[in-house]
Amino acid sequence: MTEVQWQKNLYENYGLPDNYTDNTFLEQLRKNIKPNNVTLIEAITFGASVCIQLNIVILFVIIFIWLSKEWTSPNIIFISGVICTVFGYFIFCLKEPNTLTKLTKDLRTVLIFLTFGYILSPVLKTLTETISTDTIYAMTILMFLVHLIFSKYGSLQISLSDSLSITSSIFGSLMLASRLVSPSHAFSLLTVSVQCFVLLPFLMHTLSNKIFISILLTFSTLYLLLFLSQTLSYVFIITTVFLHFICPCWYIQCQRYKDNIYGPWDEAVISS
Repeated sequence: MTEVQWQKNLYENYGLPDNYTDNTFLEQLRKNIKPNNVTLIEAITFGASVCIQLNIVILFVIIFIWLSKEWTSPNIIFISGVICTVFGYFIFCLKEPNTLTKLTKDLRTVLIFLTFGYILSPVLKTLTETISTDTIYAMTILMFLVHLIFSKYGSLQISLSDSLSITSSIFGSLMLASRLVSPSHAFSLLTVSVQCFVLLPFLMHTLSNKIFISILLTFSTLYLLLFLSQTLSYVFIITTVFLHFICPCWYIQCQRYKDNIYGPWDEAVISS
């Protein structure tokens, strides 16, 4: 009787069990055929992207505290935001050559936002007055955590949920704006919110030196935090060092334990 020779063919019955394999089955086993060797600089750069988003959120909260304590006026915040926006837009135009062709459309969008934002500021100011301040702060912290989790840290095409990140940050900003003393304060804070959480990510994507930007923002944030609380400043330093240096080094060390296997059990891929 001729011995049945097993072959890797799904549509032929050799009288063998469905889960039968011979010794040649694992000959096509391959390990780590698509290595993703991340260098330490690349890992630190990614950590810098996370620190940039964290710094932006903290700076926004600091602006809210300054407005709430009336350490600055809403006019100063608004004018400073306009100057920074124009400067950032100029840099964005240098990086994106076709942006100037959309200048008229962008200006129209800005005017629409400023007009409706200013008109609706009294409504936004009183939107959550019936909710307790502790609840407002708890919801704001939750929204900013969601924003940090789902933010863009790499390519614009790679994001867990872009809409969720923007929506949560704007919602958190509305919560804080409802606790300011006047509609003009609320309008200036919401303007800063759009600049920080909607416009700034597009500018950050075009800039390459994330490490330098992260260091600059970190020292600026630390300087402003020292006026509020030394304890928060220490926590911020520890968090920044952990995200900027410890996590990237930890990630590089864990790469040696990565072991991906590929074999005949994988889904077939048509090769050209």
